[in-house]
Amino acid sequence: MMNFFRKYQIHVLSGILVIFLIYLGLGAGSGFFAKGGPTDAVVEVDGEKVPLHLFYSRYSRALDQIKPGTVLDQAGRAQKRDETIRDLVQGVVFTKQARKYGIHVPDQQVINSLAQVPAFQEKGAFSPQAYGRALQHQLRATPQEFEEEQRASIAFFKLRYLIQSTVKVTDKELEMAFAQRGAEFAKTNEFETDDKGKKLKRRTPEQMKAVFRDQLLQEKTMWAFNQWFAQIGQKTRVKTHLDLIEGVVK
Repeated sequence: MMNFFRKYQIHVLSGILVIFLIYLGLGAGSGFFAKGGPTDAVVEVDGEKVPLHLFYSRYSRALDQIKPGTVLDQAGRAQKRDETIRDLVQGVVFTKQARKYGIHVPDQQVINSLAQVPAFQEKGAFSPQAYGRALQHQLRATPQEFEEEQRASIAFFKLRYLIQSTVKVTDKELEMAFAQRGAEFAKTNEFETDDKGKKLKRRTPEQMKAVFRDQLLQEKTMWAFNQWFAQIGQKTRVKTHLDLIEGVVK
């Protein structure tokens, strides 16, 4: 299992979220209309309702991010729809977990995060006008909705950091793993490299083990995160109302 996470660690976070699809039972529509009002719930996560208008906001944003010239077929649109619902479910779950662990994201932290987004800047500084245009034309969300989305995202990173802080690599684990994989690891990590990948000086055996320990810690952290998230997924109950978005795929 550790070798799997070492190879695919970049994709793990998105991959483990698919567990929620087990509970969604997604189907496909045939037109493109909504049966319910904007405040009707398109999905319920442990009783917490996600309104229909929020689904359409996120779904439209997902379609806007598709490479220009790309035409999605029915399967492609269905995938985007399912991903949108999955992301909404994930947001509710992470927010609940953040509250459970007492994680708080103050308004100033959200403001600082938004101010660093290049799309919201003009002449290197945050621009309310640029922010407003982005909300209206690209993000398709109200300021309150998008800022709560950012708050949830920051809370998630804090939550992930909290989990990471509990994971350690013991000297025994290091020695055992290095004995099994050290030679292979050294083939691609023997030299320090610059930002462009150019080889610099050769690493000493101590430095090599230190780099290997860091990678092992990342692998162990991802494994622990996956186990934690899988347990949450098994306990989470999701109810979808796909009849409200009948026709999101044509």
